[in-house]
Amino acid sequence: MEQDPASEWQSGYDAGIEAAINALEADAMKCDCFAFEEDECGCGAWWDYKTIKSERAVEIVRALKGETK
Repeated sequence: MEQDPASEWQSGYDAGIEAAINALEADAMKCDCFAFEEDECGCGAWWDYKTIKSERAVEIVRALKGETK
């Protein structure tokens, strides 16, 4: 039984989203920083509630795809 093109596209899209989520979660686990303020942070993850900047998320997803900027 053949998959219709829309279903096939959705499946690939979902897999890409899941891969991006997994890559971002793996990167987030690298932080072992116990800083309480931005100026104490040595890992660079601190940004309003210790999240990463959008630029870093883009870098992670591009690396997952195999691209470099």
